[in-house]
Amino acid sequence: MFTAKFIKNIFLDKECIKAIGRSSKLTRVFAEQGNLDGACGIYSLMMMLIFHQFLDWEDLIDGERAKDSEFVGRIQHEFLHSFNGICSGGYKLQEISDRANKCFGGKMCVAYTTEPGTSNTVSRSILQKMIRMYLDDKQPVMIGYSKPSGPGHALVAVAYRREAKNRLRLFCLDPSHGVPFMHLWNTVIDLDYLISDEDDFTDINYYAEKKICVNSFLVIVDNLNAEWDCPF
Repeated sequence: MFTAKFIKNIFLDKECIKAIGRSSKLTRVFAEQGNLDGACGIYSLMMMLIFHQFLDWEDLIDGERAKDSEFVGRIQHEFLHSFNGICSGGYKLQEISDRANKCFGGKMCVAYTTEPGTSNTVSRSILQKMIRMYLDDKQPVMIGYSKPSGPGHALVAVAYRREAKNRLRLFCLDPSHGVPFMHLWNTVIDLDYLISDEDDFTDINYYAEKKICVNSFLVIVDNLNAEWDCPF
């Protein structure tokens, strides 16, 4: 039987993925590249902020909404209405976290990475366990991965299920392509729990049919105001 554990604040409403946003009403969540300015990390951050009720979709497309909220104005300026959000090589999740925290005026995001030399460096096995821990708490997780060649990518995990002892399957919203009709995800990624000393690229992106290495993630550290039992 297919079972997956979903995050709290996700709904299908008229075949569109929605969440209860800043205004305490259902609002669109999914952002596909081309809808806004910016690279994949920026799109993923906007989805995270909507899931956590910091933004409505309308805050991203209506400049007048900045008059209602200083935070909305800062997000629009920092990520959407300037060249800060547009980067051909993408941003590291730590930089995105720092910029978002600056807009918020305090600690809102935290990012972890397997890359050495940062204050939030963790091992790959610990990183995988932390991703599952946040999803167990029904919180979305923005993940970043590298590829054997070319720039990395960022997307948002909204559900998971355990496939086997060595695999954790993540159901994700990937801003690089659309969402199928009546779906809450558009990309499936398997994390490989059997860490190899010889090959980092043992995780799998099934949509791209490529091996990857999930090496970073970002979470928002607030708590939602309510509980939801079903994503539909």
